[in-house]
Amino acid sequence: MFSNDNSSPRVQRIGRSAARGWATAVCSLCLVSCSTGWWPWLQEEELDQVEFIQPEPVVLPPRAIHCRKAARNGELPADEESIPQDYVDFRNSGGYRTSLRTWQDAERLRNSGQRCVVIELSNQRGQYFVDGQLAMDFPVCTGTPSHPTPTGAFRISEKDRDHRSNLYHCAMPLFMRLTNDGIGLHVGDVFRVPASHGCIRLTREACATLFHDLPHGTEVLIRP
Repeated sequence: MFSNDNSSPRVQRIGRSAARGWATAVCSLCLVSCSTGWWPWLQEEELDQVEFIQPEPVVLPPRAIHCRKAARNGELPADEESIPQDYVDFRNSGGYRTSLRTWQDAERLRNSGQRCVVIELSNQRGQYFVDGQLAMDFPVCTGTPSHPTPTGAFRISEKDRDHRSNLYHCAMPLFMRLTNDGIGLHVGDVFRVPASHGCIRLTREACATLFHDLPHGTEVLIRP
Protein backbone atom coordinates (compact mmCIF):
# COMPACT_ATOMS: atom_id res chain seq x y z
CA MET A 1 0.00 0.00 0.00
CA PHE A 2 2.77 2.40 0.85
CA SER A 3 5.89 2.64 -1.22
CA ASN A 4 9.31 2.96 0.39
CA ASP A 5 10.91 3.88 -2.93
CA ASN A 6 12.53 7.27 -2.26
CA SER A 7 13.54 7.56 -5.87
CA SER A 8 9.99 8.08 -7.12
CA PRO A 9 9.42 11.49 -8.79
CA ARG A 10 6.77 12.48 -6.24
CA VAL A 11 9.05 11.75 -3.26
CA GLN A 12 11.91 13.65 -4.92
CA ARG A 13 9.67 16.67 -5.50
CA ILE A 14 8.52 16.64 -1.89
CA GLY A 15 12.13 16.31 -0.71
CA ARG A 16 13.27 19.24 -2.84
CA SER A 17 10.37 21.39 -1.64
CA ALA A 18 11.18 20.62 1.98
CA ALA A 19 14.84 21.45 1.43
CA ARG A 20 13.96 24.76 -0.18
CA GLY A 21 11.64 25.54 2.71
CA TRP A 22 14.32 24.86 5.29
CA ALA A 23 16.85 26.94 3.32
CA THR A 24 14.44 29.87 3.11
CA ALA A 25 13.74 29.69 6.83
CA VAL A 26 17.45 29.62 7.71
CA CYS A 27 18.26 32.55 5.41
CA SER A 28 15.38 34.59 6.84
CA LEU A 29 16.57 33.86 10.36
CA CYS A 30 20.11 34.97 9.47
CA LEU A 31 18.82 38.20 7.93
CA VAL A 32 16.77 39.00 11.03
CA SER A 33 19.74 38.20 13.26
CA CYS A 34 22.13 40.42 11.30
CA SER A 35 19.76 43.37 11.01
CA THR A 36 18.35 43.32 14.56
CA GLY A 37 21.13 41.77 16.60
CA TRP A 38 18.83 38.92 17.71
CA TRP A 39 20.67 35.63 17.93
CA PRO A 40 18.06 33.03 19.08
CA TRP A 41 20.54 30.18 19.62
CA LEU A 42 22.54 32.19 22.16
CA GLN A 43 21.51 32.89 25.72
CA GLU A 44 21.99 36.46 26.95
CA GLU A 45 25.06 35.55 29.01
CA GLU A 46 26.58 33.79 25.98
CA LEU A 47 25.89 36.79 23.74
CA ASP A 48 27.95 38.98 26.08
CA GLN A 49 30.96 36.78 25.33
CA VAL A 50 30.71 37.17 21.54
CA GLU A 51 33.42 39.42 20.09
CA PHE A 52 32.07 41.50 17.24
CA ILE A 53 34.92 42.60 14.97
CA GLN A 54 34.60 46.11 13.58
CA PRO A 55 36.04 46.76 10.10
CA GLU A 56 39.24 48.79 10.14
CA PRO A 57 38.88 52.30 8.70
CA VAL A 58 40.49 53.01 5.35
CA VAL A 59 43.56 55.17 5.96
CA LEU A 60 44.89 57.24 3.06
CA PRO A 61 48.65 57.55 2.75
CA PRO A 62 50.11 60.91 3.88
CA ARG A 63 50.55 62.06 0.30
CA ALA A 64 46.86 61.63 -0.53
CA ILE A 65 45.67 63.19 2.74
CA HIS A 66 47.82 66.29 2.45
CA CYS A 67 47.35 66.86 -1.27
CA ARG A 68 43.59 66.37 -1.20
CA LYS A 69 43.34 68.71 1.77
CA ALA A 70 45.17 71.35 -0.24
CA ALA A 71 42.97 70.86 -3.28
CA ARG A 72 39.79 71.05 -1.19
CA ASN A 73 40.55 73.88 1.21
CA GLY A 74 43.36 75.82 -0.38
CA GLU A 75 45.46 75.21 2.71
CA LEU A 76 49.07 74.21 2.91
CA PRO A 77 49.06 70.38 2.82
CA ALA A 78 51.51 69.99 5.69
CA ASP A 79 51.35 70.11 9.46
CA GLU A 80 51.74 73.67 10.66
CA GLU A 81 54.72 72.87 12.85
CA SER A 82 56.54 71.31 9.89
CA ILE A 83 56.53 74.52 7.84
CA PRO A 84 59.86 76.33 8.19
CA GLN A 85 59.70 79.91 9.39
CA ASP A 86 61.66 81.19 6.42
CA TYR A 87 58.98 79.73 4.14
CA VAL A 88 56.23 81.37 6.18
CA ASP A 89 58.02 84.69 5.69
CA PHE A 90 58.49 83.94 1.99
CA ARG A 91 54.83 83.05 1.49
CA ASN A 92 53.55 86.03 3.44
CA SER A 93 55.77 88.51 1.67
CA GLY A 94 54.02 91.10 -0.42
CA GLY A 95 55.66 89.91 -3.61
CA TYR A 96 54.80 86.20 -3.33
CA ARG A 97 52.26 86.27 -6.15
CA THR A 98 54.52 88.15 -8.55
CA SER A 99 57.89 86.73 -7.52
CA LEU A 100 59.96 84.49 -9.79
CA ARG A 101 61.87 83.17 -6.78
CA THR A 102 61.92 79.48 -5.89
CA TRP A 103 61.97 78.47 -2.24
CA GLN A 104 63.38 75.05 -1.36
CA ASP A 105 64.52 72.98 1.59
CA ALA A 106 67.63 71.11 0.51
CA GLU A 107 67.39 68.49 3.26
CA ARG A 108 63.79 67.60 2.47
CA LEU A 109 64.58 67.40 -1.24
CA ARG A 110 67.11 64.68 -0.42
CA ASN A 111 64.59 62.64 1.56
CA SER A 112 62.96 59.56 0.12
CA GLY A 113 59.23 58.96 0.46
CA GLN A 114 55.88 59.65 -1.14
CA ARG A 115 55.81 62.68 -3.37
CA CYS A 116 53.15 64.96 -4.77
CA VAL A 117 52.79 68.36 -6.41
CA VAL A 118 50.08 70.99 -5.90
CA ILE A 119 49.54 73.72 -8.50
CA GLU A 120 47.72 76.91 -7.44
CA LEU A 121 46.22 78.62 -10.49
CA SER A 122 45.15 81.71 -8.55
CA ASN A 123 48.66 82.33 -7.23
CA GLN A 124 50.49 80.99 -10.28
CA ARG A 125 52.63 78.96 -7.87
CA GLY A 126 53.36 75.30 -7.26
CA GLN A 127 54.37 73.32 -4.17
CA TYR A 128 56.30 70.07 -4.05
CA PHE A 129 55.86 67.79 -1.03
CA VAL A 130 57.89 64.83 0.20
CA ASP A 131 56.01 62.67 2.71
CA GLY A 132 53.65 65.54 3.45
CA GLN A 133 56.44 68.02 4.14
CA LEU A 134 56.92 71.04 1.95
CA ALA A 135 60.19 70.77 0.03
CA MET A 136 59.86 73.40 -2.70
CA ASP A 137 57.64 76.32 -3.75
CA PHE A 138 58.08 77.56 -7.30
CA PRO A 139 56.50 79.94 -9.84
CA VAL A 140 54.42 78.57 -12.71
CA CYS A 141 52.70 79.91 -15.79
CA THR A 142 49.40 78.25 -16.67
CA GLY A 143 46.72 78.47 -19.36
CA THR A 144 44.88 81.54 -20.54
CA PRO A 145 41.07 81.83 -20.25
CA SER A 146 40.76 80.67 -23.86
CA HIS A 147 43.11 77.72 -23.23
CA PRO A 148 42.55 76.96 -19.53
CA THR A 149 44.60 74.54 -17.50
CA PRO A 150 42.26 71.80 -16.22
CA THR A 151 41.73 71.43 -12.49
CA GLY A 152 41.57 68.18 -10.54
CA ALA A 153 43.80 65.25 -9.65
CA PHE A 154 46.18 63.88 -12.28
CA ARG A 155 49.12 61.51 -12.41
CA ILE A 156 52.32 61.74 -14.41
CA SER A 157 51.89 59.23 -17.22
CA GLU A 158 54.94 60.06 -19.37
CA LYS A 159 58.32 61.74 -19.02
CA ASP A 160 60.19 63.02 -22.07
CA ARG A 161 63.41 64.97 -21.72
CA ASP A 162 63.29 66.33 -25.29
CA HIS A 163 59.56 66.49 -25.97
CA ARG A 164 58.26 68.51 -28.90
CA SER A 165 54.65 69.57 -29.39
CA ASN A 166 53.13 68.15 -32.57
CA LEU A 167 50.35 70.74 -32.32
CA TYR A 168 52.32 73.94 -31.72
CA HIS A 169 55.62 72.66 -33.17
CA CYS A 170 57.71 73.95 -30.29
CA ALA A 171 60.12 72.40 -27.82
CA MET A 172 58.81 71.40 -24.38
CA PRO A 173 61.94 70.31 -22.46
CA LEU A 174 61.62 68.01 -19.45
CA PHE A 175 57.98 67.26 -20.28
CA MET A 176 55.82 65.42 -17.73
CA ARG A 177 52.46 64.44 -19.20
CA LEU A 178 49.26 64.74 -17.16
CA THR A 179 46.48 64.25 -19.75
CA ASN A 180 46.03 62.34 -22.99
CA ASP A 181 45.42 65.54 -24.93
CA GLY A 182 48.87 66.94 -24.21
CA ILE A 183 48.63 68.90 -20.95
CA GLY A 184 51.72 68.58 -18.81
CA LEU A 185 54.50 70.30 -16.92
CA HIS A 186 57.58 71.48 -18.83
CA VAL A 187 60.27 74.16 -19.07
CA GLY A 188 59.00 77.40 -20.60
CA ASP A 189 58.62 81.13 -20.24
CA VAL A 190 57.21 81.82 -16.79
CA PHE A 191 55.32 85.07 -16.93
CA ARG A 192 53.52 86.13 -13.78
CA VAL A 193 50.15 85.94 -15.55
CA PRO A 194 48.51 82.94 -17.27
CA ALA A 195 49.95 82.78 -20.78
CA SER A 196 50.21 79.14 -21.90
CA HIS A 197 47.96 76.99 -24.08
CA GLY A 198 47.00 74.90 -21.06
CA CYS A 199 50.31 73.39 -20.01
CA ILE A 200 52.07 74.31 -16.78
CA ARG A 201 55.32 76.10 -17.55
CA LEU A 202 58.13 76.01 -15.00
CA THR A 203 61.55 77.57 -14.71
CA ARG A 204 64.37 75.26 -15.75
CA GLU A 205 65.60 75.05 -12.17
CA ALA A 206 62.26 73.92 -10.73
CA CYS A 207 61.40 71.66 -13.65
CA ALA A 208 64.77 69.91 -13.52
CA THR A 209 64.20 69.10 -9.84
CA LEU A 210 60.73 67.68 -10.46
CA PHE A 211 61.77 65.78 -13.58
CA HIS A 212 64.58 64.14 -11.63
CA ASP A 213 62.55 63.38 -8.49
CA LEU A 214 59.05 62.45 -9.64
CA PRO A 215 58.42 58.90 -10.90
CA HIS A 216 55.62 57.86 -13.22
CA GLY A 217 52.31 57.82 -11.34
CA THR A 218 53.12 60.77 -9.08
CA GLU A 219 49.98 62.69 -8.18
CA VAL A 220 49.66 66.28 -9.35
CA LEU A 221 46.73 68.27 -7.96
CA ILE A 222 45.67 71.42 -9.79
CA ARG A 223 43.28 73.71 -7.97
CA PRO A 224 41.73 77.07 -8.91
